[in-house]
Amino acid sequence: MKIEQQPLDTCEVRLSVEVDPAEAEQAKRAAARRLAQKYKIPGFRPGKAPYEIIARHLGESAVWEEAMEPLGQKVYKAALTEAGLHAFAPGQLVDVKLDPVTFTFNVPLPPEVALGDYRSARLGYDDPEITEEALDAALEHLREHQAVLEPVERAAQLGDVITLDIAGVAEPAAPAKSEAPAADPSAEAAAADPSAEAPAADPSAEAPPDSAGPVEPAPAAEDAATPPGDEFLLDDKDVEVLLDPKLEWPMPGFVETVAGIAAGEERHIELRFPDDYGNETLRGRLGKFDVKCTSVKTRSVPEWDDELAKSLGEYESLADMREKVRAELFASAQHEKTEEYNRSVVDVVVAGASVRFPPALLQEEVDDLVQDLDRRLREQKLTVNDYLKIQKLTLEKLRADLEAPARERLRRSLVLSKVIAVEGVEVTDSDITERIERIVSPFGDNSDRFRELFQTEVARRSTRLDLLTEKAIARLASIARGENPPLPEPAAEEAEPAEGVAAPAAEVILVEEVAPVEYAVEPVATEAAAEESSVEPVADDKPAEAAAEVDSSSAAAEAS
Repeated sequence: MKIEQQPLDTCEVRLSVEVDPAEAEQAKRAAARRLAQKYKIPGFRPGKAPYEIIARHLGESAVWEEAMEPLGQKVYKAALTEAGLHAFAPGQLVDVKLDPVTFTFNVPLPPEVALGDYRSARLGYDDPEITEEALDAALEHLREHQAVLEPVERAAQLGDVITLDIAGVAEPAAPAKSEAPAADPSAEAAAADPSAEAPAADPSAEAPPDSAGPVEPAPAAEDAATPPGDEFLLDDKDVEVLLDPKLEWPMPGFVETVAGIAAGEERHIELRFPDDYGNETLRGRLGKFDVKCTSVKTRSVPEWDDELAKSLGEYESLADMREKVRAELFASAQHEKTEEYNRSVVDVVVAGASVRFPPALLQEEVDDLVQDLDRRLREQKLTVNDYLKIQKLTLEKLRADLEAPARERLRRSLVLSKVIAVEGVEVTDSDITERIERIVSPFGDNSDRFRELFQTEVARRSTRLDLLTEKAIARLASIARGENPPLPEPAAEEAEPAEGVAAPAAEVILVEEVAPVEYAVEPVATEAAAEESSVEPVADDKPAEAAAEVDSSSAAAEAS
């Protein structure tokens, strides 16, 4: 067996393996015997026909096709061993020649990551400030929830709460002047979720249950009462609406048009959506609403005093409440700012790193994004096929669109993996147990059942990788703030590999944004392309495995 190696720019090695003629002939005769068992050869019992008769009856190409799959498996494994290569992902059979018999494989190698001078990166960090205005708004939101509603026998006034039965449609949209840009098909499936664009409701107002934001048109209007061409918006019963001009539900100007309505009164309202309306599909269109008022209630909000403060929580007085609410707002704002800061730090480190990985690894990441999209769509009773039809996409186009976010996610994962290794980030069993306790303790009496679920090897390993990710990001943030945590001695000695030399597969951990993901090493060849033969994926009986340990003492991946 003759082997030629050619390094590729794609973090792969191309192996050309010339098979010994005797071994190729042996493979052909074994294939012929298998074919003779499958197909009846006239004049011979199953499996008894000589090779020449089988080849003449079924064709030489059929014999070769039958021989290629097991021969390809054997050649691939032997070539990896002889060349001393550890395939990091499924390999690919790219060519087969028959004279002499030569297989050509692309073998994916472990990713290569050079972090650059990440320890010199600096980003400023300031604690958030809680203004008096923000504190007052938060307290007002708490006070608004204590409002008392009382029925009245009069027409509704601003500040009242009315209960409505409301149905609405929008006139047909004007024909588009140009084709709209394609929607982003990344994970989250935002385009498939009609409520994804709705802004948060005003915290100081008691908006009705379905009034969290602008009205979104439903995918279709099935109601026979809907005039032809009009687009369904909503049809709700017993909706409580606060008559506050600041509210824009179901559209701007609606509150003013229903002010003065009385219980039992019905109205037909037509309003045009503003040209700057949040939902672009409704801009400039006429909204038509049929409403019936079923009740009118006054709304009174209690004045602030120490008794009201005590009734809202564990507060000794109004002053004590202000201080504690301020502390809660600060903690929340600090958490949010820290998360944003950490993301920025990781962005800087990733931007300064040099990362190379084989194409197979990128396709695995695209697979993950497609699966994530499928999971999110199924939560909305949809499928990927439904999404493709809605967005007028093919699966190939979807995968192509997902390559950019998949590449960035993969780069981030690999860089964080390298940081874990270089910085000597470690997680102990007690760390894992403590995290599991934090997760299950809120379940109270059911905590034992959930705790048991976390005791599996897979669950504990997933928790470990979560913690490794968090610790790595926290360490980078500490470096960026100028705290300069020292490198552990063992990691410092191994932190500068020779240029172009990749870490063993066993030392690579692929880490996602929050939930780390491992990539199983499996040295196999996949699709074949041969002129007269087709080869199924080459399976390795004992694939190498990624130990996913960052310590230098981790066991190296073994392949046989």
